[in-house]
Amino acid sequence: MFEYTISSLKRGIEKSYYSYTYTPTDAIIFLTYRCTSRCKACNIWQRPVKIEDELIWDDWLPILKNLAANKVKSIEMFGGDALLRKDLLIKMIQFCSDNGMDSYFPTNSSSLKDETVKELVDAGLSTIYFSLDEVPEIGESVRGIKRHFDRTTKCIQQFQNARGDSGKLNISCITTVSSLNYKYLESLAEYAQQAGADEYLIRGISEFTTDSVATSAVNNIKPEPYFMPTDNKSHAYTTEQAEEMLGILNRIKKTKEHYGEMIVSMENMENLTIQNLTTLTYPKQTCLFATTQVVISPYGNVLPCLYYKDYHLGNVKSQDLIKIWGNEKHRQFCQAQQNNQISLCDHCSIKFYHKPFIPTLRDVTHNAFNKIAGI
Repeated sequence: MFEYTISSLKRGIEKSYYSYTYTPTDAIIFLTYRCTSRCKACNIWQRPVKIEDELIWDDWLPILKNLAANKVKSIEMFGGDALLRKDLLIKMIQFCSDNGMDSYFPTNSSSLKDETVKELVDAGLSTIYFSLDEVPEIGESVRGIKRHFDRTTKCIQQFQNARGDSGKLNISCITTVSSLNYKYLESLAEYAQQAGADEYLIRGISEFTTDSVATSAVNNIKPEPYFMPTDNKSHAYTTEQAEEMLGILNRIKKTKEHYGEMIVSMENMENLTIQNLTTLTYPKQTCLFATTQVVISPYGNVLPCLYYKDYHLGNVKSQDLIKIWGNEKHRQFCQAQQNNQISLCDHCSIKFYHKPFIPTLRDVTHNAFNKIAGI
């Protein structure tokens, strides 16, 4: 407990310092915007793409070397469905492994094949995130594709077998929870455990409204967030559903030992109110994402945020990251965010994964109190 507290506080201090100095610590790379899912809560699969403009390995290799030279510690290979560019994905993971960088890969499992599982493990993947959003009772009402549940649980077991006793790969399950699937949260946690996941992450949905998009332009550039409904319905909770949801979360908290060695985390769901759930908004908090996390599009454009695909700080195909990160355009974006001028941020949960020192201290104090109280 004491060691965890000290490491958490140290991490909070480091994050605050890196944010203040505009130090890039990690990167998220969109290999493609193309996707094989048809999610009700995400429209990235409807986004126009320029396949011919997507960077190839010969373009990415010098970019990856530049990230490493700038001491970026980890890279998340993102999409769309990054497996649509499997050869590139494997090479990126291998580069990270060879250069002492952690690698993260979120997947919907739809393009995973037996041989791909082995390739990813052999390349040295650090963490794989499985989206687990449906149980058989729901059908295809969340992901919009057939056999999501069966495919995902099977793939988890395949990765567990492929890594063996090495312990080199962390297997994580993520449920993006909303009114579509919250009733099945406890079942999903049990399924993740039975399949062999190391951790189960409950993540509140980020659902952006047309009003928040319209009022969140920075330097006259509007965001284009992909977390917007594609079924013409909000996935917010009713008051009754919100009350039920909070009860489910409390039950999971009180029975974490039920899941054995599997870690259960609900970081961005802590302290949410009924109003938060009925409006799908999140409490205000300083976000360090835009100052420390490098987002790169499939075309090499550097972005300050996942949801501003046209707000280009520069392009790493032709510029060194150190000349892009922290430039005037970047600082103007971050200043607008820090001054609460971006209403989109009220609907975004990313800020809870990149906390500065003061919120971290608050969390540590809260956890210590609960530990003492036996909660």
